[in-house]
Amino acid sequence: MSSVFLSHNSIDRPFVRMLAERLSNDGILVWLDEAEINIGDSLIERISSGIEEMDFVAAIISQNSITSPWVQKEISLAMNKEIKGKKVAVLPILIDNSKLPASIADKLYADFTDPTKFDDSYQNLIRAIKNHRLKNKPVEPKEAKTDKPIQKTILEAFNDITIVGADKQRTQISRPGTKLYNVYLELSEQPSRKWIELFNSERDFPRHSMWRNARINDKYIIIECPLNELEQYHLRDLKEDVMKSNSKYRGILFQEMQSAARLAQEIKKQKEEKDSYLDNLSL
Repeated sequence: MSSVFLSHNSIDRPFVRMLAERLSNDGILVWLDEAEINIGDSLIERISSGIEEMDFVAAIISQNSITSPWVQKEISLAMNKEIKGKKVAVLPILIDNSKLPASIADKLYADFTDPTKFDDSYQNLIRAIKNHRLKNKPVEPKEAKTDKPIQKTILEAFNDITIVGADKQRTQISRPGTKLYNVYLELSEQPSRKWIELFNSERDFPRHSMWRNARINDKYIIIECPLNELEQYHLRDLKEDVMKSNSKYRGILFQEMQSAARLAQEIKKQKEEKDSYLDNLSL
C-alpha cells in the first residue's frame, strides 16, 4: 500500500480534502496535518515523523502555499530525505498558475489547474504513484515474508466506511408534537470502538449554527433533526466526519503496524544476540 503526505496551506483545504477522499477510496494511506497532529505534539517533530513514514510527499502548489513558511519547510524536509536516498519521493501538484518553488522546479508536476479535468489529472497522479512504487519496490529475501506483521493484513483489509443509505423503517419521530426525527443513516459496515471514538471527537465541536448531535449505534449514524434540514445542513458534515474518521483510523492502523514491526525486529535481534552468545560459550 502506498502512503502520501499532503503538504498544503489551510486555505486550499477544500481541494485537499477532496483529493484525500479520492486517494483513500483507492486504498492509499493519506497523512493530513489536521487529522494526524494532536494537541501537545511538537509540530516540527510530528511533521518530520509524518514525512519519514510516508512513501510520497504531495506538495500542493498554489499562490497560498508558495508564501507559506510551513509548506516550504515540509517541502525542504521531504527533498532532503529524497536527496539522501530515503524512500520519500516529492510529487508537486499544481492547482493554479503559480510558479513552482526553486527547490522542486525541475520536477514534473501533476496539473490540477483546470477543475473540469480533475478526473484526468487524478488518473495521471495515480499512475505516477503506482509506477514509482513498482520501480522502487525493494527486493526482499524470502525469509522476510515470515516476518510480515499481522497488522499489515489488518490495514490492507480495512475498507473505508461510508454512508450507504437511510433506513426508512427505523427513522421515526423522536418527540411527539414536533417535526424532529431520529434519522437512521446506515453505514457500509459496523465500525470498531476506536473508529467510533474518532467519529465522536469530530462531532464534539459545532461548525455552524444549525449543528445537530449525532451518535453511532451498531451500523447506524443517528441524528435528530427535521427531515428538511438533513440534506441542506447535515449530510455533508456527516460525510466529511466519516471521511476524516477513516483517515485517522488508517493512521492508527499504520502506526500499530510500525510498532509491531519494530517489536518483531527487536525480538529477532535479541534472539540472534542470545544465540550468538550461547554459541560462543567456552564449554
